[in-house]
Amino acid sequence: MGPRLCRHANVASPVNTLEEVRLEEIFQQFEEPHTNVMKASHLADAMQLADMNPECFKVEQILEGIGNPHDFTLPEFKQRMKEVHDALRFLQLFDPQKTGVLPRRTIATILQLCRSNFSEERLEEMLKNVPCNRQGFVYSYMVPFLLRPEAAYDLEDPKSLAQFLIDANIRLVRAPYLYKLLRSDRCMPRCQEAERDCCEVNGTEVSALVSHQEVAEWALGRRQAMIISVSHAWETREHPDPCRFQLELLVNCVALWDAAYVDDIWIFYDYVSLFQFQRDTAEQETSFRRAMGNMHMLYAHQSTLTFRLESLTPDETWTARKEDSTYKVPVYHLPSGSIAWISLRDLWENRVLYLSRGWCMAEIEWSAARNIPAQNLAIDGEPGIMTTAKKVPTAPEVFEERMATSAFTHRNDATSVVRLQRKIFHEKVTSRNHMKLQDLTRADMVELAASLPHFQNLKVLQIHGFRAGEGEANAFCEALGSLQLQKLSLAFAPRATGLAMAEALNHSCSVWRFASMTALDFRYCHMGDLGAKVIAEVLKGNTTITHIDLTSNGITDKGVQVLAQALKNNKTLSALNLAHNKISDVAVQVFRLPKPFGREALQDIEERILTNRAAEALDPPPAKSKEDKGERADAFPGRPRIQALADALKLGGDMTQIDLQRELLGNEEIKVLAGALQLNRKVSRIDLSSSHPKITDAGAKAIAQMLLQNKTIITINLAGNAIGRLGVEALAEAVEHNNIVREINLDHNGDVETEALLKRIRTRCEENQRAIARVMVETLLEDLKRDSTKRKIDLSHYCIGDAEVQVLSEALAGNNSITRIYLQGNQITDVGLEAISAALLFNRSITHINLSNNQIKDAGAKALAQVLKQNRSMTYINLSGNHIGIGGMEAIEALADAMQENDTLLELCLHESFREECQAEKRIWERCSANQAAQARAQSS
Repeated sequence: MGPRLCRHANVASPVNTLEEVRLEEIFQQFEEPHTNVMKASHLADAMQLADMNPECFKVEQILEGIGNPHDFTLPEFKQRMKEVHDALRFLQLFDPQKTGVLPRRTIATILQLCRSNFSEERLEEMLKNVPCNRQGFVYSYMVPFLLRPEAAYDLEDPKSLAQFLIDANIRLVRAPYLYKLLRSDRCMPRCQEAERDCCEVNGTEVSALVSHQEVAEWALGRRQAMIISVSHAWETREHPDPCRFQLELLVNCVALWDAAYVDDIWIFYDYVSLFQFQRDTAEQETSFRRAMGNMHMLYAHQSTLTFRLESLTPDETWTARKEDSTYKVPVYHLPSGSIAWISLRDLWENRVLYLSRGWCMAEIEWSAARNIPAQNLAIDGEPGIMTTAKKVPTAPEVFEERMATSAFTHRNDATSVVRLQRKIFHEKVTSRNHMKLQDLTRADMVELAASLPHFQNLKVLQIHGFRAGEGEANAFCEALGSLQLQKLSLAFAPRATGLAMAEALNHSCSVWRFASMTALDFRYCHMGDLGAKVIAEVLKGNTTITHIDLTSNGITDKGVQVLAQALKNNKTLSALNLAHNKISDVAVQVFRLPKPFGREALQDIEERILTNRAAEALDPPPAKSKEDKGERADAFPGRPRIQALADALKLGGDMTQIDLQRELLGNEEIKVLAGALQLNRKVSRIDLSSSHPKITDAGAKAIAQMLLQNKTIITINLAGNAIGRLGVEALAEAVEHNNIVREINLDHNGDVETEALLKRIRTRCEENQRAIARVMVETLLEDLKRDSTKRKIDLSHYCIGDAEVQVLSEALAGNNSITRIYLQGNQITDVGLEAISAALLFNRSITHINLSNNQIKDAGAKALAQVLKQNRSMTYINLSGNHIGIGGMEAIEALADAMQENDTLLELCLHESFREECQAEKRIWERCSANQAAQARAQSS
């Protein structure tokens, strides 16, 4: 019926005349004086003047379907009137009885008539998202929305992001509103409730959600803000965070960003930013559909950051809240049609892990499409351990396979997610000319090899920190053959990885396209002489490479001779760095140094480099374009208030320590930081020593006020400032009410009248230290008895002494579940390490122990050496920051001897950095490297 009617009716011509001149006259009647803008509220009146006969359909529904986020200029007014006109035209044709509903088949016909380029897949996807009544009929007021052309938003332009936020009526959340919710023990509300709430910003009460006007001002550069999109799991169907666990984690991090930057922080959190079930109006439904259609904008746009919350509420917290009949969660209650307080056990539970959820995987993928990995941050990792971010974009075909097995609340969402991922990949990833990656696992290298052939415009590839076996290295090098790179950087790899990569490069370098390569960077890759051979092969006949860095690759005289031979006829290489290799008779192997060099080969290399540099000076290379410079300078556009804190936050992870020693801090910055730490529940140590200008009593009082509420900070270093009696007195009063802080360093603050107050602070901190150490160990022992699945013990920086360690060691001797122990930053001596060593004679599950920064001396190291001759489970031991070797090399020699009998330990750290001049330590390092290589070979086979 529908198609036949349309063939007989001229669907291209309007039902009522709609002339451009007439529309301009109408616009002038409603135009605000001297603004060239018409209020959106006048659109219905304008429809009447245009003789568009809106009586055939409800004006309100048409306007809701189109959406009216802002007022109109003349071009916008004409476009809106055309959309209304088209909607009325089709409604007159297909809904002559004015019922207000249409069959889905009829909607499909309308779309096909209006959009001949619509695919069946896209058509079905749109119809799936169209709201229907209980009989399955589509509401007619959605016709204008469906008739609008699909929006195209740019992933680089801030104005495009702002337009999407306005078009979809997405409401960003102010950071202070999250603080308010946490302080008042409230769960995050739906968008419908949040838009009626408020919070305080700089002493002024404002709306909880950011207005569209503010977003528009931000896009035009008139307002400074940082936009953060949160990726998280919904833990129940009705509410994503019923236990307020995500809220606390989010505030922990956001509060520090707020302190580090002057700019406002606006947050996208779907439950608060998008209209949620039950959406009562057509405008809310339209907003939600538009948002879902381009959700990738919030995670892939260059002007946003992603904060990932991968953790679920801990089981013990979840169980306790579930069993507590008094604990209620405010959610929409369908039977009553309003918000009701419901017990957690009555909600629809969803404890599927974050990385198994389709939407979460998509958000990770979209975030990885940005040019800079640091814009994708995990903020809920274990203390001291960086959570690996998604770094390598996945090829669309691989991603589609994963979506087939991922968890979705609505299985049909997988189609939309796959479509968006494919769109982003081809729009942004394939056009990228610069990619910098870091800390790649072996699995990451496999994904990178699969996706690299798509990067046909890639010119610069930097990978700093990676692991690969033979298979991963071969696949990666094969993928490189499809690219025309100008710069390749493979830096900071373990020895086993470097050797595998050298072998792969050696086998595949003949297929590389070196015609455009200008620089190679293989710093700290441990490729050895084989790596030098690869470079030599590359240089034969090459006329483009000018810079090569082979710092710390274990290259010997043999490798240098191969390089010298290859360079005899090379006329382009102007810089070759061989620093920190194993070349004899040379103190520093950098070719800018004058002669004599200890080896004839090095002299030949130096002479060739100098000749090439002279030639380059006569014919300098062209200036670098903006694209050649790599990363965008405005990746983090915020203006730092505290630069050091801002730099640290870019690394992501779970920040537990803040080092602002000797930073440019005044009392105002200290007050802001103290306010953030009132909310933060992760930071445990803060160093504010020797700040400039000096912290005075005002700053100390702000810190004292913070200590009355904060229950996680254990040490504060305020040495070398200008805190007087009033400030010290405020701190002394605060620690009387704080049973967590264990040290406040106020040395060199220059007030001799404060000695009694300082003693009072020290006494209270020591009491806290002893009490906490006892409680921590007692609690841990109880946990070990109760929980046989516990894998980690973390007692770092808890002032644990030998007595506590002896009790703990007795429990570990018979334990088979614990694999990692963190005891760094305590007061453990030789007695404690001897007790741990005795336990390791019997324990076969522990693989990692961190004992750095304790008070261990040679006797403890010797006891550990005896154990290493027998233990075959340990793979990592950290003893740096102790006092081993101060009285002589006997203890280090004992450890080196023991390592010759141990084939499992992969790393034994004795100092902050490896000392190659110490022969015993060098023997330990070589043995660990050999164990790493053997393990890599075993895993590859």
